Amino acid sequence: MREILIACGDVELLKKLISEIPSQTYKPIATKRGSGIAQKIANRGIVEAIVYEYLQDETTDTLIRELKQLSPTPKIMILGPRKPDPAQYGADVALHYPCPGPVFRNALKQIAPPEDNSADIEAWRLFYRELKARNAEIAQQNYYQIMLIPQDAPHHVLVKAFDALSLRYHPDRYNQHRHERWGEAIYQEANVLYKMMTEAYGILSDRKMRALYDQCLTEGKLRLSLEETKNMKNSGPKSIEELGETDASKKFLKLAQTDVATMSWNRALQNLRFAQSMEPHNKAIAEKIAEIEAKI
Repeated sequence: MREILIACGDVELLKKLISEIPSQTYKPIATKRGSGIAQKIANRGIVEAIVYEYLQDETTDTLIRELKQLSPTPKIMILGPRKPDPAQYGADVALHYPCPGPVFRNALKQIAPPEDNSADIEAWRLFYRELKARNAEIAQQNYYQIMLIPQDAPHHVLVKAFDALSLRYHPDRYNQHRHERWGEAIYQEANVLYKMMTEAYGILSDRKMRALYDQCLTEGKLRLSLEETKNMKNSGPKSIEELGETDASKKFLKLAQTDVATMSWNRALQNLRFAQSMEPHNKAIAEKIAEIEAKI
């Protein structure tokens, strides 16, 4: 995961830019001002930067000039309400913004460093076999076996196990490789496995549903019936994205969900707070923020 500088004086546009940056590839460093920013990131090896024409301290030219003096020198995308002249700013790419997502992502690729083609294909092959083997066993496994925990594991052990499994198997971690045939195969297998892990976690993290499931196991059944699970939706949200009530907040909650899966706690907090700013009276989001704050 690479850090990328995003400088924009308009708060709403800054939020939009952050939401459109591929979260599995980038860790955004966001700022509304340009003064002193180049000095602050000088030793962080940032090689990509997005700068909007309007900064709150009106230092766009200065920021770009100082960024160009860094080593390594980042490639810079300059944005504006109308397509700016890149030569005027000394930028590498220019784009009018807002714009359609595919247009933005294509421009983002133009400032990305060359891909490293020295990936260990054998390691990916072994991981693919691991995914295939796990998926082949799932139909015969109970939820505890899927989560790799004993049946008497306390709730905090379940949560820790889910965090660890998400870190390894969350499909968003492999989305960046989908342009390769092997990457698409890994993504699809990870998606199947992670959906089952999420289902298992949803049952075992709910006290009443877990008790019902334990009874189900004594009867020799590995899964609850549809009749037994029909009221699950009323027992509260089972994912961070479901905490939101509006599409706008859910976009940031989805990003936070991916951040939690990769244990990027500070980024998760940032996205949760963006979501909270859109739904200030949402108690569920506030509780999730408190939960994440307790982890860091």
